[in-house]
Amino acid sequence: MAKLFLFGIGGTGSRVIRSLTMLLAAGVDLPNCDRVVPIIIDPDAHNGDMNRTVQLLQSYQQIYKRLGPREEGFFKTDISTLSGISQDVNGSVKDTFIFDFGGINQSFRQYLSYDGLSVDSKGLVDLLFTQDNLESPLTIGFRGSPNVGSIVLNKLVESPEMRFFADNFQDGDRVFFVSSIFGGTGAAGFPLMLKNLKDTNTRLSNARYLRDAPTGAVTVMPYFALQSEDNAVIDSNNFLTKTKAALSYYEHNLQGLDALYYLADTPDTPYENQPGGTQQKNKAHVIELLAALSIVDFMRYSPAELRTGGPHFHEYGLQADAPEIQFSHLPDESREIIAKQLTQFLYFTRYHKQHLPTDKAPYADNLKLDYAMRNEPIFRELNNFLHSPDSGVDQWLQELAQNRRAFRPFDLQTDDFNAMILGKPVEKKWNDFFNKGLSHNYLLDNLNKTEKSIQEPDSFRKMLELFYDVTDKAFEEKVKVV
Repeated sequence: MAKLFLFGIGGTGSRVIRSLTMLLAAGVDLPNCDRVVPIIIDPDAHNGDMNRTVQLLQSYQQIYKRLGPREEGFFKTDISTLSGISQDVNGSVKDTFIFDFGGINQSFRQYLSYDGLSVDSKGLVDLLFTQDNLESPLTIGFRGSPNVGSIVLNKLVESPEMRFFADNFQDGDRVFFVSSIFGGTGAAGFPLMLKNLKDTNTRLSNARYLRDAPTGAVTVMPYFALQSEDNAVIDSNNFLTKTKAALSYYEHNLQGLDALYYLADTPDTPYENQPGGTQQKNKAHVIELLAALSIVDFMRYSPAELRTGGPHFHEYGLQADAPEIQFSHLPDESREIIAKQLTQFLYFTRYHKQHLPTDKAPYADNLKLDYAMRNEPIFRELNNFLHSPDSGVDQWLQELAQNRRAFRPFDLQTDDFNAMILGKPVEKKWNDFFNKGLSHNYLLDNLNKTEKSIQEPDSFRKMLELFYDVTDKAFEEKVKVV
């Protein structure tokens, strides 16, 4: 069973995995892969972006476990924790999506045991690191300092998690890294991890499989800025300088990579300057969505294609430049991958919130939805995934639409299914009394008809299959193309 090991490094890594999870929930296909294993690497255990993504992954995992493997549909891709891919007989790897740093409750000075170093070693450390670096608490990550991150993260290869990862790595598995290039954790972590996994002298097991595995990465260049504040730890005015330095290093030191994706955009309205912790919770951004699409694109290549003429370098360009991106602004290939799936998912999400709780109809009676939605935990889990004000689908789409470079393919304020796709309204035939386009009655009628043909005893699985089939038909009959 082929696996994709997805390393999300730093805050950007977490945010991109959040967008990928939304795409997979919508039913976007991830070929050449039976299971995705996200591994989030961030020493900031209280990072708001990371914890929001972890909650989403856990919710997705519960929904998938109930639904099981399917060829098509919402939530069709298996997402697993690292420990979930095989039994850990030693119990050294926790059942979580987060790499366990064991709680680094110390400063970088203490981490280096600086006070116990020789005079010469102290001199070298003082040359390489500022006093601010040395006094920096590692509890909130590396605060935009890749030189600090490179020291701490270099020990990852010796961890129980990395040994467990290598022990269970098989022929046919793939690796993909997600990181930013202008911060601390991602800029340091990606090249270090790549080097350690591809090292010919590695002590990790399955070394040949690791060296030969199709390996890709997306490196996200600056796409946001931070508010300028006196004594701020992170200064976004230095982002471009850091990016240039990192790119110069990448040019000569990324060995064993088959595909590298680059993304960037003009910085948006500055975010609040939070170096880490629970307050670091940025709005979803179209760059993160496109970075998630780079993972999908990577998986669409066969191993032979990746190894021919590589490494392959990719940049992303819109079909047309616009501050407000609709489906028509995306290249044809991107539109074909996500437009229909996201539209179906929006129809389902909206119907689930607006009509499902009050529908008095045969399909709802047969599924016993009134009881199930009030009493069964899995139905509450789905409701949380879709509508949580912190991490749900509704919130994600709203955040994407709020940036200066907005991803706004949908009108999120309307209740009219005919008008939900911006730039592509469903036509109503006013001379035909019975054709109101994509109305509640149209969807309700198809729910009642389709429910009879689905032979599935489990009400939750049947409901998800039912809504996927009905929204698929609605798109094909009423929308057709976007």
